Amino acid sequence: MPAQAVPSAVPTSNGTEDEDLETPEIRILGPLQVSSISSSGNATKVGALAALIHLRPGRSADALCTAMDPVNPWSTRTLQSRLSEIRARFGADADGQPYLPRPKNGYAFRPGIRCDWARFQKLATRGLAAGPGTGIPDLENALGLVRGKPLEGQDYPWADSIQQEVISRVVDVTHTLAAWLTEGDNPDMDAARHAVLRGLDVDETSEVLYRDWMRIEWATGNTAGVRKAIARLQQVARTYDISLEPLTEQVIDLVLSESPQQVSVS
Repeated sequence: MPAQAVPSAVPTSNGTEDEDLETPEIRILGPLQVSSISSSGNATKVGALAALIHLRPGRSADALCTAMDPVNPWSTRTLQSRLSEIRARFGADADGQPYLPRPKNGYAFRPGIRCDWARFQKLATRGLAAGPGTGIPDLENALGLVRGKPLEGQDYPWADSIQQEVISRVVDVTHTLAAWLTEGDNPDMDAARHAVLRGLDVDETSEVLYRDWMRIEWATGNTAGVRKAIARLQQVARTYDISLEPLTEQVIDLVLSESPQQVSVS
């Protein structure tokens, strides 16, 4: 029988208050990482299967086989072999129940599996609800979970909609955080810049974040920073053959003016 996890929830300020740190963890805010499963050989596919089951629970065996390889769907035997490996790696919860039970209405993990995307959403929701007065730390902690583009480094056939959902949410949180950090009597431009650059690591084509970056540099009188932001945006536009939005062109004209002043990100 797999070893049982020992509860060890540790209250923190980064969204893990209710989590048992001994339970399996799936991290998608960057290259996929699954606890107890390596990222080489067939283990890569096992980890990807675990992520799919967690992020899109309730799928049948046939649906999982097709999702993992639409061109050459897995055989039932291959699927069962990799499901068995997940069960062996993840073990059982404190009640002795396997984290991946035999399916009744599709495959799904028992409650308790940890995921950085779930923590991000919890922190973002709480921070946005709190507003700029007290919500900034939660938004900063949410962005602190981001290691790069979601599920970066591998082509997962089932992941496109998930990646777009995550990227959109990260950009929205980054933009809001940058706005809050540049408002009020004591703006923190360094923190705002840090947030925007982290967001651009996730979506290098996000014009709203380039506008934020340009305004931040302009507001601080950093001419070199302004030109760096513009140059990077123009390079991205050439690379992806993107026509810049009229608002972006207006901001470029604004920040190339000779009269920097305190402005809010909007």
